[in-house]
Amino acid sequence: MFPRIRCSAAPFRQLLRTRNTIDAVSIRACSAETKCYNEHDPAPIFFDQKVQELLKRVTGMDFDKIFRGRLNEKVLEVPKYEFLTDSELEERRKETTKRAEGLLQMPPVLKEREPIHEVLSQDPAVKGYDTCKYVFTDITFGISDRKRIILVRESDGVLRQASWEERDRINQLYNPRPGRRISAAKVFREENLKDVLAREKYEFVLDRACAQFEPDDPEYHRITSATYEAIEARRHYQMLHSTRHYGPMCFYLAWNKNMDNLLIALIQKEMLSNAADLVQLYHLIHAECKSKALNVDRSQHLEFIKAYMEHDSVRRPQLQLAVQAYEDLLNEREQYEKEVKLAHGL
Repeated sequence: MFPRIRCSAAPFRQLLRTRNTIDAVSIRACSAETKCYNEHDPAPIFFDQKVQELLKRVTGMDFDKIFRGRLNEKVLEVPKYEFLTDSELEERRKETTKRAEGLLQMPPVLKEREPIHEVLSQDPAVKGYDTCKYVFTDITFGISDRKRIILVRESDGVLRQASWEERDRINQLYNPRPGRRISAAKVFREENLKDVLAREKYEFVLDRACAQFEPDDPEYHRITSATYEAIEARRHYQMLHSTRHYGPMCFYLAWNKNMDNLLIALIQKEMLSNAADLVQLYHLIHAECKSKALNVDRSQHLEFIKAYMEHDSVRRPQLQLAVQAYEDLLNEREQYEKEVKLAHGL
């Protein structure tokens, strides 16, 4: 069976007319201010089972935050109250946990895709036949957007593979995805993005980026990197906690050796288990780091963190102050408990 091919010039004219406007305000490359996964492919590390387990643990599972009310077009459901036995209640809890795990499914972290510059043929005989480009699309049902054949005939007779930008627009035209537009929303323009991030709408931006772009799209990398950097600058890590974006943010900070402020925040909140998980994540990403070679027992959370602090931390003085403050707090609590026991004659 031959694939179904759709040849279209008119819809493509409209797409190409919007391209100049889109490209003028959206540069599909990470700026010098943001960091991307260009040097090495992060996917093998990100999808490693140990890394996934660590990221899920640090993400947390706050049901009140996961199932909170959202401003969207969905009709609110009327709450139901039921009398349940202990076994039925336990079954409902398991169902709720499973739903929460689905909502916390992390977006994949991939390396930026390489541009497509493949010319299939040059046919001077059709040069000047028309002033517009023609796109040939395989619209066979069941083919993934990645594998779908999309070719472009230039007005000078060159037949080539469609670029990633053209593929995204044509796939959205013939096989639209919910939440995705042919033209990217204006919120992703650099000047608008700064304003939205200044209003601390981090989760909104990341959700829209996941819906609009593929995870290896340079534009997706630019937007997510800018969002993570804004969160890091304001120390607003907790705003992504118990969301599907918290794990990728931790991975981004650990990958770029910029997780010390997050580590300090976790110590200040007395979340030492999560802080130790973050250090272990750092060891898995940077296998050559000095603190990993010490083989400190991970179950000794404070000692495990101190080993990282002494050998790999880039903000050692600040981290030392946080650790010292935590130790002082433990000593005060221990002294208080002793005084209480003495007061009661124990």
